[in-house]
Amino acid sequence: MNPRVANKYFKRVWDEVSRLSTRTGYCRCYHLVDYLSALVRHGAHIEQYTDGGFWRYSGPQRSKCLTHFRRLALEKKYNAPADVHYFKNKPEFNRFFQDYVHRGWLWVKEATFEDFKAFLERHGRVIVKPMDGKQGDGIRTMDYMPGDDEALRRTFAALVEENVIVEELIVQHPGMVFGNRSVNTIRVLTACRRDGKARIMKAFLRAGVGDTLVDNTATGGYYYEVDLATGIVCSGGTSKDGDLVFIHPQTDIVMLGFKVPLWDEVVKMCIAAAQRLPHVALVGWDVAISQDHVQLVEGNNSADYIGYEFVGSNGYYEKIRAYMES
Repeated sequence: MNPRVANKYFKRVWDEVSRLSTRTGYCRCYHLVDYLSALVRHGAHIEQYTDGGFWRYSGPQRSKCLTHFRRLALEKKYNAPADVHYFKNKPEFNRFFQDYVHRGWLWVKEATFEDFKAFLERHGRVIVKPMDGKQGDGIRTMDYMPGDDEALRRTFAALVEENVIVEELIVQHPGMVFGNRSVNTIRVLTACRRDGKARIMKAFLRAGVGDTLVDNTATGGYYYEVDLATGIVCSGGTSKDGDLVFIHPQTDIVMLGFKVPLWDEVVKMCIAAAQRLPHVALVGWDVAISQDHVQLVEGNNSADYIGYEFVGSNGYYEKIRAYMES
């Protein structure tokens, strides 16, 4: 590792274990030594140790966890490099999985100004997503304001320079609204064996908080595990600070026992999508639920290891390997 990068990382480690120490009451040096052991022996990332709660786990539990480096090893083994571009490029994803993407969209780099204007006229308000955005960075809404084509041309030119995709807004199921602004999604992890048979390994509900347009923990959201057989929330919610809550902030909704609408359709669609591209065997699907259908928001060939391992049940390194090698 580059010495400069290493220094930066270990400063971050010290800051994170200091923050954790104020919560746990243990001294910083204890957490630092324990984390370095977790890093060397189990490949745990610092946020996994602090926010994910890895610091609480015993040695046998740690051996079963889907840590950062174990995740990378599984993805290298099971996700074919030749096919991961479908998940890294939003237009390619939308085209390949068009049967499961039930909304209009436009990639500005392959559109004319007239295409862009017609799309805005058709939908009124759209969502703008940078092609290379991570954790929701740069996502915002845009309203069509008729009557000033010159201003709209300048906006279009700026969006082409930024390289964005614009999409029709998703109108989510009323049962998936939790007093926040974002579309609240279900993250579904699938594993597809060499015989082409896919299985859902884990799912969790992502419930946003406040005015942010995304529902991940990086922007304050909470994750709740969903029971695969019933679609019912079966755990407390976990935030980026490691909080465990059972009532969603901003509302009086008790999330434990909450039934995800159209759950059978979620399961069916994710299994079908996974089996459509079996050579990318480990995928995390973000699923939105509308009034009468479900749809894919995106797919992730690189897993959300904190969400999969530290929301509700755990031991997914062992579970994934057992399924893939069966």
